[in-house]
Amino acid sequence: MLLSLPNEVLLVVFSHLQDPYPLYHLSNLCRRLHFLALPIYFSRTGICQLDSDGSCSISIPAEKVDDALPALQSSLFLDTVQNLSCNFPDSYARLKDLRRFRHLCSKLSSIESTDLQFTPPAYDDRYPSMLVGYYGYVTQTLNAVLERSCISLTVDDPSDLNSAFVRISKRTRANPGVTMAGSSTSSNSLSPAAYRQQTLTTFRLHSEILFSPHCSAWTIDVLNSFPLTSLSINVPTVPTDALDSLFRVTEIPTLRDLTILKCRIKPSRMHQFLSRHPSITRLHLGSGNVVPSLEERLPPNHLPQLQDLVASASQVAYLFSAMETTAALRTLRVTTYMTDLDLRFTDSSLRTVASRLAPLALSLSLPVPPKLPRFGAPDLSAYRLDLREDSALKLVSTLEFVLAEENIAFLKLTDYALLTKWCDPFPGLRTVVISGFNDDYNMSFILKAFAAHPLWVETLVVNGVAHDLTGMRTVTPVAPGGA
Repeated sequence: MLLSLPNEVLLVVFSHLQDPYPLYHLSNLCRRLHFLALPIYFSRTGICQLDSDGSCSISIPAEKVDDALPALQSSLFLDTVQNLSCNFPDSYARLKDLRRFRHLCSKLSSIESTDLQFTPPAYDDRYPSMLVGYYGYVTQTLNAVLERSCISLTVDDPSDLNSAFVRISKRTRANPGVTMAGSSTSSNSLSPAAYRQQTLTTFRLHSEILFSPHCSAWTIDVLNSFPLTSLSINVPTVPTDALDSLFRVTEIPTLRDLTILKCRIKPSRMHQFLSRHPSITRLHLGSGNVVPSLEERLPPNHLPQLQDLVASASQVAYLFSAMETTAALRTLRVTTYMTDLDLRFTDSSLRTVASRLAPLALSLSLPVPPKLPRFGAPDLSAYRLDLREDSALKLVSTLEFVLAEENIAFLKLTDYALLTKWCDPFPGLRTVVISGFNDDYNMSFILKAFAAHPLWVETLVVNGVAHDLTGMRTVTPVAPGGA
């Protein structure tokens, strides 16, 4: 009966099914239903978006892994994937998911960008072979992705991760006779098929799994074997010795863009790593990276091609004092915190190198803490940054407010006006950027608040959309440097 209906009617019927799951079973009955029902199933469940050019984007959240992977495996029309993301929710109990994912990759001709989340297993000294087996599945999965000409790879941890490294260290201290299986000979390496592709250029190491004794050899192989131009490291839970072994043996001649965020690397090891990569043009250092001692500083002739720098004020002061020349540098983004004390510290640090900041496009990034409307305006009366002749904050031309995900809603005009108070110490300000607003923000209130501010802010950018304030002013702007 069903097969006697024309395709147009079947498409209408399938599109109006309240539950899309039966479409997957229908797609397995015959080729005709397969090509009609499965694309609708993908679209209704949101796991796969098909593009007109034949490529697709696949997104598999943890709660849909059981249903999504078998359906994707069965597809006869998936070939080129632009973006592939998958969150593997468990470790030992879900090895079949990793097998299914590898099988899916083997059916694809290419994968452009991949984002994977793995849950590190809890360490259990009673079953060391399970650890080795799980990490072996992980590296085989990563190899399967690279074997499909992957250009960009991100390996991340779940946001609610309770660090496996912390659990490991506690168990090891409690039972010092235990050694981790696979700490040397059981490491899993890069596969020859993955190595031959040589397409990976962007690698984001945001998972502690990649630094475990079982996967560290694979990670080092990738770093030393591929023509990487962009590298990002964000692993706040990984211990210093695990990071030290990786930074010590890694050299990437093609590296141009380096981001080191939350990371327990020794300052001396990090700056030795920087000195081996003189071709870096963009450097982003997180606030947790410590400034090294005088004996561990960068050689003065290194990083000659640096064009964009994102760092805290103390790191900026150190780098500028350590580097002989910053002629190539064009933009500088300083990160700090939203307190008057941090603004004072930022100013005092930048004043030490103020003469070299003048030619740059200088921006300051302020993460807005949760519940800002109750946080209060800055108390700068005792330290008038905007009136100091030598204030380095006079050089700031762009101020960026980054809202936290859990920030409460901005409901009143006074809530938005509070943000403008943080513009007071920056008389040279021309652009204000606000990012992270959710859908319930009031654009009219934002424009009114900043149009009423006495400083000459010309452009307001909210969630990526620019607004010209020059024609909206309700007050006469103060000239740069004025009180």
